[in-house]
Amino acid sequence: MQVFHIRYRNTQGTLMRILGAVSRRGLDLPFVQAEPEQHAHAVTILLDVNAKQVGQLYRDWRAVVDVVDVRAGAPIADWDHSTFNTPHPPTSVGGDNAAQAARA
Repeated sequence: MQVFHIRYRNTQGTLMRILGAVSRRGLDLPFVQAEPEQHAHAVTILLDVNAKQVGQLYRDWRAVVDVVDVRAGAPIADWDHSTFNTPHPPTSVGGDNAAQAARA
């Protein structure tokens, strides 16, 4: 498993173009986390790739206009992704009273 850290300007479609480079190759995405970082945004992606695919992904990501920086972390041999796959229950926006009124 290889960890990639990509910084980008949050313009329309940039994150989708970053993730599209992964999906075009048919790679699984066991972990993706996007978050604001200073004046840009950052996405962390965990992928199981070989050296050729790493080069292809770097090339594709750097070709995206709004990508600021692409870095790879050290490979991870035995990553346990079960701790990150915890579902979050939906929360009602208006509170319990609004949910009860909607059901009535």
